[in-house]
Amino acid sequence: MRRHVYVVATLLTALAVLTACGGSGDDPEPTPRRADRAERLYQGHGGASAQNPAFSPDGRSLLFTVFHDGYNEGEAALRVLPLTGTGGPRTLLDESDRAAVNLPGASWHPSAGVAFASDRAGRDEVWVIEPGGRPVRITAHDGDSGYLEPSFSPDGRWIVFQESVEKESGEPGLGSLWKVRRDGTGAVRILDGPATHTDNRQPNWSPTGDRLVFQRREAGGEDWALYTVHADGTGLRRLTTTPGEHTDPSWSPDGRSVVFSSTAGGLDLPQIFTIQSGGGRPTRVTNAKNTYDGAPSWSPDGRWIAFESHGGDEDHPTSLWRVPAPRSG
Repeated sequence: MRRHVYVVATLLTALAVLTACGGSGDDPEPTPRRADRAERLYQGHGGASAQNPAFSPDGRSLLFTVFHDGYNEGEAALRVLPLTGTGGPRTLLDESDRAAVNLPGASWHPSAGVAFASDRAGRDEVWVIEPGGRPVRITAHDGDSGYLEPSFSPDGRWIVFQESVEKESGEPGLGSLWKVRRDGTGAVRILDGPATHTDNRQPNWSPTGDRLVFQRREAGGEDWALYTVHADGTGLRRLTTTPGEHTDPSWSPDGRSVVFSSTAGGLDLPQIFTIQSGGGRPTRVTNAKNTYDGAPSWSPDGRWIAFESHGGDEDHPTSLWRVPAPRSG
């Protein structure tokens, strides 16, 4: 596969073209705000669910996935929401009968493009698209597994992702973590889920380039914990030790903290928390009753955390919100 090199100027020009294209309809109501200072950025129409917010490298836009048929259901498209000025989200990729899904966190690199997973080639593979361009396939593999949840290394040369296999019952099996070069070569398995009897998911590369953060649970277990590991698979370390289900991790822009979704403290529904990258006691960021808050991403300037949110009903579509971020570190 021929290697594609992208420059920042081209990316920003393409983004300007993208935002001039037709949108998908935005919410005309005044901005709703919550008591915890969270404010709503976008809510889809009908049963559409807006998920997985990830900031653009310049912090002026928000990449997200919209599932057309509800939360994690049906076809899915990639859209970009401007955070300055007016206007609703613009479509980056929307293909009939296909699902294109990004990961919260480091899924948009200033020179390498937007990384996402899609079944547009028949099975879930890792793809990259430059705003205003066409998708470029990164992985191609055989078997029954899917390659999902990709994120970029800080230099844009590598992509880390998860490999997932469904059991015969339809339930997910034990996930492994892989990395591959941006040009599609050099695929290496970092953590072998079946061999270690663990399920490993949602890897995000740190902005300092030295570690990955991800969620893991033991085979047959129910609760997820957060771990960090070096990109070569060494230095595995558990990050969260408090009881609860801890998921959706991504990094602060300085790499000193991790933001995630958690039921820490005995919560019935997850809220947004942060924790120092070396471990410690989680700090709660959102505080909304009867509300699920998940899939958080930290803004490049460190001021905001974007996340998805819905009422307590698991099947209810999510909308996109942001909340002032606590001081990192």
